[in-house]
Amino acid sequence: MRVTESRPLRFDIESLRIFVAVIEEGSIAAASGRMHLVASAVSKRVSDLEADAGTPLLYRHSRGVQATPAGEALYHHAKRLIEHLQQISDELSEYSQGLRGHARIYVNFTAMVLYLPAALHSFLRVNPQVRVDMVEKTSDEVVHAIASGVADLGICAATPASLGDLQVRPYKLDKLVLIVPQAHRFAGRATIAFNDALDEDIVSMPYGTSIPKLCRAAAERAGRRLRVRIEVTSFEGVRNMVGAGLGVGVLPEASVLPYVESAAIRVLGLDDAWALRPLVIVARNFDTLPMPARILVDHLQKDAALTR
Repeated sequence: MRVTESRPLRFDIESLRIFVAVIEEGSIAAASGRMHLVASAVSKRVSDLEADAGTPLLYRHSRGVQATPAGEALYHHAKRLIEHLQQISDELSEYSQGLRGHARIYVNFTAMVLYLPAALHSFLRVNPQVRVDMVEKTSDEVVHAIASGVADLGICAATPASLGDLQVRPYKLDKLVLIVPQAHRFAGRATIAFNDALDEDIVSMPYGTSIPKLCRAAAERAGRRLRVRIEVTSFEGVRNMVGAGLGVGVLPEASVLPYVESAAIRVLGLDDAWALRPLVIVARNFDTLPMPARILVDHLQKDAALTR
């Protein structure tokens, strides 16, 4: 049956779950096992969806099935819908257990490690009935998660161009510094321009995260390339490798100052404007956030103002 303006599609959620399983498993037989249904029942559900949509949703071949362009579109919409329904179910379950709900927040590594532990601890102390689900992602992934509705809130270092129509509120001003070994030729300097360090081996955080992206962009503006010698996954790893004399690194000042006395490193301020990196709180619309998320935003901004 073809869709018309007078007769919109009417999908049932179980058929959509089955269709998602078929796409992800790549065959009717595998999906039937996953959904604990006989293969004929799975095939009938998919055929009914195709009849209602008025277009094929699967290419069928001897090795299994593959989504048609229409099937791909339905899969992505169905996947998101199922995730949202699960979120609704989870939240209602929490209310039935006496919780007031929860907030989902995606954050970059800097915010997660340096700023949020104490802030979330104080928030949950005064709001014990709210659960906060926090996921660490790159800043680009945080923006995508907010735009696609996967998370309520994000904290990241993002350019205005990458944010599109998303709303932002200020959070922290993250100051980046250059760290060098104690005996390094730059060790006696208080500040430095990043261009002056481009001849040095670099100890870097993972490719694609925000600080390496800033460093690469600065090198490209100078017509140079970064000499990345070692890539590590934590601020501690950068400090340890630099302290061992394996290169220099760029880190948030807050991740370095508590360790200067015990680590074999020296800290130099960066003269570059990009070294002052605003971290922002991101949402699709702050006014329409669930109440727990709005309370969390207010708390984070007040906490940031007190700790500047």
